Amino acid sequence: MKNYRSIEVKILGKDYKYKVDEPEDVIKEILENIKSEVETYAKKIGGEEVDYIFLLLLLNERLNSIRTKQEIKQMVDKFSDMLNTALKSNDEGSDEQSKSIQWG
Repeated sequence: MKNYRSIEVKILGKDYKYKVDEPEDVIKEILENIKSEVETYAKKIGGEEVDYIFLLLLLNERLNSIRTKQEIKQMVDKFSDMLNTALKSNDEGSDEQSKSIQWG
């Protein structure tokens, strides 16, 4: 059974409580980062609409996640192409059939 514990953070005057099973130092670092970003956005947009700011942060995180996945796929594809090119150049003198490799 997982060992859940409560963790709290106060953001823009509101208390948020969560039950987590991740290491406390990791969760605290993430929550402090979120708190800092929310407070920065609140100063920029001149309000304390926490729900709006949280949604904005979530949108940014999802966009970053999509971009990162796309970049990783491009790197994997590029590596796969480079590896297949290298394998084909090594096999040109060989009677064996060249084999294609795909990653991901």
